[in-house]
Amino acid sequence: MKKHAMKRDIRIISLDKVKLDQENVRFGNDVAQNQREAIKLMLADPDDAKKILRLAEHIVEHGLDPTELQLVTPDEEGNFIVLEGNRRLTALKLLQRPDLCPTERGYKGFLKAHNNLADGVPDDLQCSVVPTRADGDIWIELKHTGENRGVGRVNWDSDIRDERRARQTGVDSIGRQLRNLVNDNQHIFSQKAALDCLEVDVTTLTRIFQSTTGQNLFRLKVENKTLTPQLPLEHIAPSVEFILDMFAAHGYNVNDVRADSDRIKTFGHIPPEILPDKLAEAAKGKAKPSHSPGATNGSGANSQEGKGGSSENNEGHASKPGATEDPEGENKNDQGNPGVEKEPGIRAKPQQRARKYLLPWSFSIPNSRINAIYRELRSVLKVDDCPNATAVTFRVFLEITCDEYIKQKKDEGTPIIRWDTQKEVRGGAEGDKLAIKVQAVIKYLQTEKLVATGPAKAIFKRAGSFDQPGSIDHFNLFVHSAHGAPVPSELKDVAEEYRPLFEAIWS
Repeated sequence: MKKHAMKRDIRIISLDKVKLDQENVRFGNDVAQNQREAIKLMLADPDDAKKILRLAEHIVEHGLDPTELQLVTPDEEGNFIVLEGNRRLTALKLLQRPDLCPTERGYKGFLKAHNNLADGVPDDLQCSVVPTRADGDIWIELKHTGENRGVGRVNWDSDIRDERRARQTGVDSIGRQLRNLVNDNQHIFSQKAALDCLEVDVTTLTRIFQSTTGQNLFRLKVENKTLTPQLPLEHIAPSVEFILDMFAAHGYNVNDVRADSDRIKTFGHIPPEILPDKLAEAAKGKAKPSHSPGATNGSGANSQEGKGGSSENNEGHASKPGATEDPEGENKNDQGNPGVEKEPGIRAKPQQRARKYLLPWSFSIPNSRINAIYRELRSVLKVDDCPNATAVTFRVFLEITCDEYIKQKKDEGTPIIRWDTQKEVRGGAEGDKLAIKVQAVIKYLQTEKLVATGPAKAIFKRAGSFDQPGSIDHFNLFVHSAHGAPVPSELKDVAEEYRPLFEAIWS
């Protein structure tokens, strides 16, 4: 690159010679006939007029932005036309002469700002000069069209903005305090919770835990701008980990906690038995017998209770994610700090019914049409909001997945054989019924050891049954009958059962 291309032409130009762009793109199809009309068009929208007044007031208080210069180009009359910075120039012109404002209300605002000027409006302005309008277009477009893969302005994300505010005020946001609470108490919170905290935008964490609803539910009170636990962290951790995992791995985002009604709906997915108040109440109930007269360590009831084996304790654990059987075969109990006994003894991982979208799993699908349908099920169709569209789309996804796999195996010279007739299964619209295709595909996957025997048998049975949620007969009802309606929670359970088939084909 030539050396001169790195230099900018910075000049000090008399303010009277710096003119508004009468062809400003903000005017739409209008072209101002003169400078006064250009000011009028700049203020034509009431919201724009308010913003320019606020900009003028900001200039009065803080001066001109040192990180920005007016971008101008010379005209034939010896003046300079502003290509970038017309709002700032309008504010300066109206600070200089408030009477140029076309409305009485606006005039009063600019006159007040004018009267607050300590040294008046400067007589000249620092500008960056380009030879022609075309020479300025590339920079104007870069400024106003986003990041442009890093060439344009890269805005701060929520974490950076939050860090900036913390440095300015000396007080961490509630979201950042929540992160610190989890990180500083790793003997109570799981390592996954610490990672989930980083996955969720800090501003979203603030919305969750600063709200009155969130404070009351999670028993984390905001006192003097500080997040303060109202119960032992052992009782608070399970529900906090549950909500973190919902946002980190199950499709929830800031829109699900934007308003209080949204927060109430989202928090409703947390199992009641792992809420802090419930765990604190259960802990009190377990503690009482050990303090009662005549209690002995050798008694059968007390001995079992001390080990977490009372009927009450077992009943509670049976419905908690930390104690239920994981369909993936994972151990959901916390593995950290084996020598530390934690009172609740649970790690809350959202059940499939808590997720927002039907297919939260990550697949790489080469077929563009199938991939588009998968994307809708993964990030567009909210199961609770549109169960009918979700159910029908899921049935389509299931069928074209099987059809594509049947075709692929036939092309490879290893066709999939029906288990009942020992003939080649026929895919496509004119092929075998969907139940037959699903059963043939899952049998093949089981034989090839791509799906374990247990899940394969469950899918085989589910597909071929009648009037059972998730059976092909049931899916056909959603498509061809006006009387059958899908239930969101059942759809999520069904998707979880079919999951091994999809994973074997697309993962």
